[in-house]
Amino acid sequence: MLVSPIRVHGILTDLLETQESAGPHTALLITPQGQLLCHATLPDTDDDSLDGDSEGSGAVDGDGDGDVHKGNGHGPGSEDGGYDAASDEDEGDDDEPWLEGPERLRLLLGLASQWEEDESPRVECELGRLFLRPIALPEPEVPAPTAAVPAVKAPVLSSFVLVLNGTSDTPWTELAAKADLFLTQWY
Repeated sequence: MLVSPIRVHGILTDLLETQESAGPHTALLITPQGQLLCHATLPDTDDDSLDGDSEGSGAVDGDGDGDVHKGNGHGPGSEDGGYDAASDEDEGDDDEPWLEGPERLRLLLGLASQWEEDESPRVECELGRLFLRPIALPEPEVPAPTAAVPAVKAPVLSSFVLVLNGTSDTPWTELAAKADLFLTQWY
């Protein structure tokens, strides 16, 4: 089975909700072992990014994955002119602690890779709500064996896992509906 990263990224991006607590803000497609195939994340829309200040505003990094990088690390609020994480904590009223791009992605991958299909697809954690949906893959076509050529078997991947991450206010029904929508577009 061929997987088009651009198509998968487009489907994942379509699942994300820009309204607060209306739906997921991060979507990942991974292998059951935790290998990332594709992900999409909504840009951070803090009050900082809406005030027009170019130094503190969020800017998409341009690689198409939706990650946002804040400023250049030399903004106000720090004695040495560097970035002061404590000032961000005072400004935001988010319920969940927000990790920046790579750290958040690694934590989501770690949590999702420990999930087993026989467990509940609903996970409450410090990152909000995670909804995990296994996606069965079709059996690979096996050519008829020939006696003259030894067969080398590649590892067979039987499924992917869709991971949707929303806030703690995101309804489980919304996450399940988004997972169903992904399945209709996947097949």
